[in-house]
Amino acid sequence: MQLQITRVAGGSAAGVAPRTLQRAARPQRPAAAPSRQRAVAVKAGLLDFFNQGKVQAAVAAAGQYDEAATKAAIEKYIADNPVVVFSWSGCPFCKRAKAVLDATGAKYTALELDQMADGKALRAELAKKTGRSSVPNIWIAGQNVGGCNDGPGVATLQDKGELVPMLKAAGAL
Repeated sequence: MQLQITRVAGGSAAGVAPRTLQRAARPQRPAAAPSRQRAVAVKAGLLDFFNQGKVQAAVAAAGQYDEAATKAAIEKYIADNPVVVFSWSGCPFCKRAKAVLDATGAKYTALELDQMADGKALRAELAKKTGRSSVPNIWIAGQNVGGCNDGPGVATLQDKGELVPMLKAAGAL
């Protein structure tokens, strides 16, 4: 960046014009640069592409399974329980999400996918259903609320004061 200097003459009572330095005005930037909008769109597209790859990886990791039966099992878990947490027992985000729910006193069903025979298949079908393969995958009153702090997540909902009303409406409190 180059500084532009302009000499400005100013009057005085003695009739001598002192010289002062002033910085020239900077040109205005446009409010929303098209290149920034393109960058945001590219980033969103890359995230979608990356998430699709993760979904495909979850499906591949599951191997052969009965898709219809697995989808039906997921729908039954979601329909039969006001709050369902599809979890992984060693996952720190899963532990934090369950701690947030515990702090509210909510009744919820936690399914530890890594300890279930069909856990990988359930995770694969959840990934196809939601577009995200990560756990925890949390459902309140049949609505996917994401995980711990993403999509928007129970921690974010709690911080915004929105979690308890959702849990009450679902009958979990």
